[in-house]
Amino acid sequence: MRPPDRFGQQPPKRDQFGGQKDVYSQLQNQPAVNVNPDDFTSFEADSANKRNELLFNITNQIEETKAKLKQAEQLVERLRITLREYEDMYKALTRGKGKEK
Repeated sequence: MRPPDRFGQQPPKRDQFGGQKDVYSQLQNQPAVNVNPDDFTSFEADSANKRNELLFNITNQIEETKAKLKQAEQLVERLRITLREYEDMYKALTRGKGKEK
C-alpha cells in the first residue's frame, strides 16, 4: 500500500471501484429459477427477496459512491488552495526579482 499523499488521502484501491461490478455479477450469477405453474407464490417470494437484496446492495453502493465523491471534492478544494498559494509565491518572487536589478 502506498503512503498517503501530503493531503492525507490514500490512493484509491482497485477494489474500491469494483462495487458496480459486484452488483452486476450478482445479477449474472443468480441461478435460474424453475417456475412451476402451481408454485407462483414461492416464485414471487423468492423474486421479492432477491429484489430486496439487490436494492440493499445498490443502496450501499450509492452511499459509498457519494462518500467517495465528497472526499474527491474536498481534495480538489485543498488542491485549488495549494495551487493559489504556489501561484502567489511565484508572483511574489518574480516581482521581487525585477526590483533587484
